[in-house]
Amino acid sequence: MPENTEQNREEYLKHLLKNLPHHPGVYKMKDKDGTIIYVGKAKDLKNRVSSYFNKSNDQTPKTQKMVEQIIDIDYTIVDSELEALILETNLIKELRPKYNILMKDDKNYVYIKITVNEDFPRIMIVRKVLKDKARYFGPKTAQHKVDSLLKILKKLFPYRHCQLDINYERPLQQGEITNPNTRHKVTVSHATIKYPCLDYHIKRCVGPCIGTVSKEEYRAIIDQIIRFLEGKQLEIIDNIKNQMMQSAAEKKFEQAAKLRDKLTQIEELMEKQKISEPTHHDVDVIGYVSIDNRAYFNLFQIREGKLINQENFILGADAINDDELISSFLEQYYESATDLPAEILIPSQIDSPETMELWLTNMKGSKVKITVPQKGKKDNLLDLSYKNAESYAKQMQVKWQGAEKQDRTEALKELQKILNLPTPPKRMECYDISHNQGTETVSSMVVFENGFPKKEDYRRFRLHQQTPGKPDDFASMKETLSRRLKYLKPGAEELRIQIRKFPEDKAKIQKELKELKIKPVKNNIYVPITKQKNTVAALILSEPVKGKFVIEKIQPPLNQNDLVLSVKKILEKLKTGRIYITVATKEVAIWEESGFQQIQKNPDSIRVKSGKTLLVFDKNKYESDKSFEQKPDLIIIDGGKGQLNMAVEAAQILKITIPFISIAKREEEIFIPGQKTPLLLPEQSPILHLIEHLRDEAHRFAVSYHHNLRSHVLMSSSLDLISGIGPALKAKLLAKYGSVENIKSASVNDLSEIIGPEKAIKLKKSKILT
Repeated sequence: MPENTEQNREEYLKHLLKNLPHHPGVYKMKDKDGTIIYVGKAKDLKNRVSSYFNKSNDQTPKTQKMVEQIIDIDYTIVDSELEALILETNLIKELRPKYNILMKDDKNYVYIKITVNEDFPRIMIVRKVLKDKARYFGPKTAQHKVDSLLKILKKLFPYRHCQLDINYERPLQQGEITNPNTRHKVTVSHATIKYPCLDYHIKRCVGPCIGTVSKEEYRAIIDQIIRFLEGKQLEIIDNIKNQMMQSAAEKKFEQAAKLRDKLTQIEELMEKQKISEPTHHDVDVIGYVSIDNRAYFNLFQIREGKLINQENFILGADAINDDELISSFLEQYYESATDLPAEILIPSQIDSPETMELWLTNMKGSKVKITVPQKGKKDNLLDLSYKNAESYAKQMQVKWQGAEKQDRTEALKELQKILNLPTPPKRMECYDISHNQGTETVSSMVVFENGFPKKEDYRRFRLHQQTPGKPDDFASMKETLSRRLKYLKPGAEELRIQIRKFPEDKAKIQKELKELKIKPVKNNIYVPITKQKNTVAALILSEPVKGKFVIEKIQPPLNQNDLVLSVKKILEKLKTGRIYITVATKEVAIWEESGFQQIQKNPDSIRVKSGKTLLVFDKNKYESDKSFEQKPDLIIIDGGKGQLNMAVEAAQILKITIPFISIAKREEEIFIPGQKTPLLLPEQSPILHLIEHLRDEAHRFAVSYHHNLRSHVLMSSSLDLISGIGPALKAKLLAKYGSVENIKSASVNDLSEIIGPEKAIKLKKSKILT
């Protein structure tokens, strides 16, 4: 292990990465204290571990922070992906590394244990599965629900509730019977209570402790409970119906009535489970939703076509992708599950599903299939599971916010003191940039109100700042803040307009527009825009046919907020609902930000030149952005001094005063404008946790938008035309280089590392890339 300097650390890790083998295995990341902070599996150790150290804007803050703490890497080579999966699962369970995606509160999960290895089995709630030949059902996430279920089952099937050790000896002989209910000899050891207990007297237990039943008769009761927990309620119902009919035929009406009541109770319990699976197979349905760095999973257990159980789980959601998140859940849940289905429905594909299926099959002892439904009833089940996961997430969010409310309120007050703000920052906005080597550059704006996310106010930007191969986060941040803050530009509400027509208002037009160097044209309409009695701009309109108005020129250009306000006032003055403008086609996205929209068919009366696009502003369709119109009390930038300075500069140009800070990922340093040294908050500081929450949300929101854009890029490219470059290789190339242009510039050696030398040479020789 190297000395603790950054240069030595990087050189040491480079050496390790260079010498990693191309074999399946498990790797362990260690920090400066030698503590294992992450465990992962790989079908190719070199490729997988090296991917963490490729500079990527798409890594989550948590992953970036983990990589910065890695001092050493250990690995174990195995023979197959299956062995890697098994070893990884065991190590995660044993070590619970800090940066692995772990189930929350899994130590509080419970199991129903039935001691089938005893003469008179007991039923109890436990927290661990032991290799003791008992039968277990679980894990269950809510003990109170298990308690309620067992109370109902005890009414239906009078099993013993005590912890007595009862051993069956033999049937009693004729001369030994002194009590008509006692027919068998049993021995009771370790008696901690007086028996028979109250349960026997109120007929909630058949009394095995005093020999009222044989072990076979008692086991028949336990078997019914096991079948019920396995989801075989229909089988139980049929048995009870047969017993009831036989009792009635033998004129044992009291016994038949008791069986009827039991049947009614079971049917009422089953009535709650209305979900069914058409093939009547044993299926688990898994849906999830990710919110605020947590993933909320819903699991439907369907046995013999009927829903018998529903569980909800929470995982830390700081995953690289959906594959990692779903795989982590499958590994951790089924490693401790006691009942595996024949089929598992999941929402999206995972890497190496065959390996996961083989692992599950080995544990179950029969085939387990993993399916991603695309349509039909199975897809409907998956959609229902997703909705339940979403509902569970909302419930937990409400509870979490309720528990955190006081802490967040105090953190806001402390933040006010540290930053010398006039009041606690009620509305905070945080910004982050995401790109792929300078292409598909996007940014995000997330909003917290009173310390908690206000998701309806989140916004995202597709930036005009695109620099392939040379990402410029500083310029991107400046563009983002310029586009956001222009909605707050002071004085916009003071704009005044006048409608002037030539030649009626010729004198006024010449006087008002002289400074703007605009020459009057016959029949045009002139709209001077004044602010504080000074003419600041003018719009020139034409009216090709009566009632249709076209903006011919805006001189000088207006900022977005002033333009929208002016156009709305013009529409009111002209008593019309629409106004048109032709713009350069490459600038359409910029004008769309101002509320203009493309139209499907151009009016015959309006001529549109080549390279131009006709847009319309329709006041009935235009909606002002309520989020942009609100002024934040504090803006947080994800980045260091450079990004912060660009954001502050954007505000200064627009003459807007808002407090700014930024947070740098490496040491979680807080930078404040005008202060040379950063603010370092304690690791457990509620203020730091709040700022980190904002930053992580901004990063997540930006990356998710960026992934959406990249998926569209990956759908089609000129690489599709090259034989031998399939979807997987195309995805790898575009993920690495960002664009076809960057791939053209790459050397054969560089390409060989990704797609192999043969395909790299073929790619470079292709006419598509020359």
